[in-house]
Amino acid sequence: MREFLRHSKWMLIYLFWMCGIMIVYASFTVDADDRHDLILYNSIYTILLPLTLLLTSGRARQIALALFSLIAFPPALVETGWFLIDRSVVVRNQLWAIFATNPAEASGFLSMLQAWQWVVLVCYVCLSLFLLILALRECGHTTNYLVSAIGWVLAASLCLIPGVRYNVPCINFYNSYRGYRADVQCAEEFLRSRRDVSDLVQNEWNDSIGTVVVIIGESLSKRHCSLYGYCRPTTPRLDQRNDIIAYEHVRSSDFMTQAVLKQVLTFSTPASPTLPELLHAAGWHTYWYDPYEGRNNTSNTMPTSFFSIARLCDHYYLSGETEQYDGALLTHLHAVVQDPVAPRKAIFLHLIGNHFPYERRYPQEFQYFTSEDICTPLCDRLSAKQKAAVNAYDDAVRYNDWFVDSVLQILNGVSGRCAMLYFPDHGEEVYDEECYAGRSFNHITPNLYEIPCIFWQNESLAHERSLYINPQMPYCTRDMIHTLLDLFAVSYSEQDTCRSLFRPQTVSKP
Repeated sequence: MREFLRHSKWMLIYLFWMCGIMIVYASFTVDADDRHDLILYNSIYTILLPLTLLLTSGRARQIALALFSLIAFPPALVETGWFLIDRSVVVRNQLWAIFATNPAEASGFLSMLQAWQWVVLVCYVCLSLFLLILALRECGHTTNYLVSAIGWVLAASLCLIPGVRYNVPCINFYNSYRGYRADVQCAEEFLRSRRDVSDLVQNEWNDSIGTVVVIIGESLSKRHCSLYGYCRPTTPRLDQRNDIIAYEHVRSSDFMTQAVLKQVLTFSTPASPTLPELLHAAGWHTYWYDPYEGRNNTSNTMPTSFFSIARLCDHYYLSGETEQYDGALLTHLHAVVQDPVAPRKAIFLHLIGNHFPYERRYPQEFQYFTSEDICTPLCDRLSAKQKAAVNAYDDAVRYNDWFVDSVLQILNGVSGRCAMLYFPDHGEEVYDEECYAGRSFNHITPNLYEIPCIFWQNESLAHERSLYINPQMPYCTRDMIHTLLDLFAVSYSEQDTCRSLFRPQTVSKP
């Protein structure tokens, strides 16, 4: 027995290294129930997998280790990188977001790794490969094919344990991908099953022109807006305007873009018509503009993906490589609002906004904050790179302020009824309450949910429609489709006007 184990020591060390590292990561999970399940089932897997592979030998063991490495290494690398950034493990929802990401977004996420984290990641990879080579070299004795086959079957049967299937990375990763692909097929069916809803809607703007612009920002916390009391002048143009309404208590329903915009654009039921379809049926010409860095997501459609829904608009425009910044959309907006062909225009401007990496979200001339005197209680704990990230984020907020103000200047010259509603999909934590920048399932802060919401209307609309305005109203974006239908003066059976931001009897709560 001792001799047998001596010829398997490197295989055991390698398997314990690849599987057992997840137990270390899981011990840092905040949620006690998740931590218990992760540690329990990863421990079971870490013990049972080496025991089953001990039955293999010779060429069969080499093949088994090679197959295991091919399957286990990608999720292990993802988990290690995620742990270095977020000090947590990847949960199922985050895996689905990873599958739907694009190269530009992925590179931005990787840019958040600091130099020492890259060193640790490289060392992890090198050590894993080194142990694998040693394990492969010690598998040279005679192969017992019957016993090895039993070992293979027992090792594969670990995937049948439900707790293992959903908590062990190298199984959950591919299980989640299978579910993701099933959702892609559902999304395709969703697009094919659209129907005419003209007889189900009513429009109050029958004989007059109108223009409504909905700006959907990205990753903007109201705590970094001077319009909401931030100590830095991040919104100087909006601060000076006296014709806008800044809602004080609006919260995002989630901190994942896909989940939020599903609620904004649908009633969250597959059979119901989407917002673009309802607007089209009511006589509105719909326009959707997407940012440059979202270009690759158009091929990764999910039922929750707003890209599937956005492409139902009459005009869908995806920014090109020369339109790197949000400001490029202003030229398109100016052309659309002056177009006499469409009397009623519903224009959606989806921004790249304040999405990381923050320094890529504005032209060089908009760099304004350079001081290390930043507004956060964690200032003394931050490195120079982290302080630079805060400055870059605040610069991106100033650029966003310039963009929204520029839209309002264009709309001031539009004839007929006109309005603009701005809100981001969610907020962002930028070293304010936790020592990280971005969003985390395990380090949730109010900054992820508290967002700005700005409304503007011209005198023509204010005179003809008496919208209820209460800047202190608590509101959640899960009800935003009811607000938008109310703003566009469109009525539909599933619409609940009590959930509109422009109605006094709203029931929406943050």
